[in-house]
Amino acid sequence: MNKRIYLSLMCLGVGIFSLGLCHAALAQNKVLYFVQTSPANMIMQLNSKDLDGFIAWEPFNAAAVEQGVGRYLVQSGEIWPNHPCCVLAATQGYKDEKVLRALVWAHMKAIQFIQDPRNKEKVLTHAQQFTGRERSIVKEALQHVKFIEYPSPAEIKKYYQGLKEGRLIRKSASDLGFQDAEGFFADFLNQKYYQEVGVALEKDPRWVPPSVPSGNMVRLGYLLQDIHQLPMFIADKEGYYAKVGLVPGKNLVLSFFANGVAVMEAFKVGDIDSAYLGGAPATLKRWNDDIKIWILMGSNDEGSALVVRKDSSIQNLSDLQGKTIAIPAVGTVQYFLLKIIADQLGYRLALK
Repeated sequence: MNKRIYLSLMCLGVGIFSLGLCHAALAQNKVLYFVQTSPANMIMQLNSKDLDGFIAWEPFNAAAVEQGVGRYLVQSGEIWPNHPCCVLAATQGYKDEKVLRALVWAHMKAIQFIQDPRNKEKVLTHAQQFTGRERSIVKEALQHVKFIEYPSPAEIKKYYQGLKEGRLIRKSASDLGFQDAEGFFADFLNQKYYQEVGVALEKDPRWVPPSVPSGNMVRLGYLLQDIHQLPMFIADKEGYYAKVGLVPGKNLVLSFFANGVAVMEAFKVGDIDSAYLGGAPATLKRWNDDIKIWILMGSNDEGSALVVRKDSSIQNLSDLQGKTIAIPAVGTVQYFLLKIIADQLGYRLALK
């Protein structure tokens, strides 16, 4: 096993968010500092030596590495294997099943396109165009992203448990109208269209759902230049949306957002019907603000990393004592990745 990640993984037997006896065996008085900022700022602050490292998503990590500012210390999949990241969600108030089925079909076709090794160069070109990054950056970034059709319900629940243990969940299941958490997730993780489309495509890979009438509109949001949401861009550029009657600029209205919290606010005020966003803000805002959405599909697992300065003395996770690491915000997947590291090394996390 890679020595750089050994210390962060040695306690996994007691659970990702639970310390148990392992915590007692580790140092009690060590501190790991964190700050909150955007991924774009992280690279600048790392370069100016205001940070010792950051945890962000691709392609920001690859950009720091390829620009000679930083280097990977550990990939998120080494800290929390197969952790969920971005998803395709829809507001529960949107009732056009023909459109929802079409969105799911286009997404699945885009995932299949990405996973087909024959499309490697085209995927790189699409990733360049979508992110505005150099080819070397997207090539590096794509090596660390697992594009998927549906997130693991068990891993989504693991994230929820972490939120709950961290006292970031403000409402109970009964507050939201459910008997318990299982009832909540049975509703939140809506696999109906994924299963329908999946069965149809398994029977006939050429199957296409009925075309959406030109008058049936859907407003679809996404995060700007987030390579995790590449399936949306490919669904457009490879004609999958058009093939099911969704025409960008006409009955498919695309809107970009800065982050997942902004997407959830757009859901809340009714500005969008469906969107690609992080599973973390989707889950947190569904619980705390009762913003009624479903997760229709997954987009990717993993795809985050802990990046340190290229010339840093930090060689393994045990060197993080007293260092300052940037994350996007408390409650994000990146925050919990940092929390896993701190907990399993016996470090106390402190906001700087």
